[in-house]
Amino acid sequence: MKKVSLIAAAVTSALCSYSAMACTTILVGDRAMADGSYIVARNEDYQATNAKHFVLHPATKGDTSTFRSHGNDFSYPNPKNGLQYTSLSDFNTNNQSMGEAGFNSAGVGMSSTETIYNGAKALKADPYVTKTSINEDSIENVILPRIHTAKEGVELLGKIIETQGAAEGFGVAFVDNHGIWYLETGSGHQWMAQKIPNNKYFVSANQGRLQRYIPDNADYLASPTLISFAEQHHLGRANKDGSFDFHLAYSQDVKNDLTYNYPRVWTVQHLFTKGLDTNITQGKDFPLFLKPTTKLTLTDIETALQNHYQGTKHDPYTNQNPQEAYRPISVFRTQESHILQVRPHLPRAIGEVEYVSWGMSALGVYLPFYQGMTKVPAGYDIGTDHADNQSANWKFRKLQTLAMTDWNKYAPVVQKAYREFEQQTAVAQQKMEKQYLATYQQHPLTAEQIINSFEQQTSDKALVLTEKLTNDIFTQMTHATDMTYHFEGA
Repeated sequence: MKKVSLIAAAVTSALCSYSAMACTTILVGDRAMADGSYIVARNEDYQATNAKHFVLHPATKGDTSTFRSHGNDFSYPNPKNGLQYTSLSDFNTNNQSMGEAGFNSAGVGMSSTETIYNGAKALKADPYVTKTSINEDSIENVILPRIHTAKEGVELLGKIIETQGAAEGFGVAFVDNHGIWYLETGSGHQWMAQKIPNNKYFVSANQGRLQRYIPDNADYLASPTLISFAEQHHLGRANKDGSFDFHLAYSQDVKNDLTYNYPRVWTVQHLFTKGLDTNITQGKDFPLFLKPTTKLTLTDIETALQNHYQGTKHDPYTNQNPQEAYRPISVFRTQESHILQVRPHLPRAIGEVEYVSWGMSALGVYLPFYQGMTKVPAGYDIGTDHADNQSANWKFRKLQTLAMTDWNKYAPVVQKAYREFEQQTAVAQQKMEKQYLATYQQHPLTAEQIINSFEQQTSDKALVLTEKLTNDIFTQMTHATDMTYHFEGA
């Protein structure tokens, strides 16, 4: 009995220690999107004061150095000839930590990681290798500069998990012109990945979601001992047709999922697919992949990432209830929200776009960063854990903090202004892309400048608008304070 209690305590401790690293992932196939694009999207939720930098890592030649994690003792040789890539990195590690999302110059995008929790029985048989194996801190910076396809990314990360181990449970998405792959850990050295059906979407919220594994099928990849290990340790067995229930063997469904994870997946599925007959408390029965009722747009993805159960009794912001049991998709501690869009029918430089919203997504604005940009707009690659007046990160965060003081009064103002800005930006994007297409083949340097100019102008306009909204709210708050403590009428 004592041994069982110790195992339970260890699992509970793991849940508590990693619960801060909590995200929401949405993946959409090209035939489920109105514009024929592939979508990989995620909110990175951790700590509101942790500034994120948009980083452009240059290509490398003849590199003989070693990558070393800032989160543990994991290390891995850097690629001798590394690809150029972008990342959304933490401020305090020379931009080499918690890369989170980006594209490389070979046209591959990735988002890492969705924090998940593997089953207690699986982890007892094969624990995480917490001190020396790969974790969220390292994944993008190790994988993205060396891969040329999404599938290659899955295979490389899988090989590292098999040989060096996983330090924690995670899900990682890869995308290229041919589709989206999603990998989940099963234990310290076991993993599975599946290709997302082109006509469907997938949602994950801090829980293992992959279910059926089919060996020798082109849409599945896994550690070579995935099934034999499970059978050896009585985690599960292969079915008569050779398929295997990965979720039953390696994942978990616990009480915490009822309020922390299930509501987020249920909400997005019911937003995208009307008339679903699913109960919010029965997460084990949620479909893995679904067709949307109507083909989705970029705005639909943004709206889902900004959701906080508005219009229901579970909205913590409108109802001013910070103790709400249902954990929203959009939380104040979101560090950034990103949407990686791949449009295979366009040149890579404008066909791959990374939309990023700094801070709380429900009070943020999504800005497009094209794969063809060669300069990071001023202000978007600086900032620390202390507020400043220069970084884009803190300009967005200051406005969000002010708006949270009276959500019902200020949030609608911010949201209306940002939605109008996004609509205006979409029109400007179409104009810029037409200019690029008319220029890039005969005048590549001019075409490159078209993208860089667009990026700086758009990013500058976003900051000007943000500062105006901040000053407008601050003026209203100043007036309210004046009226409260006026002492007039001598």
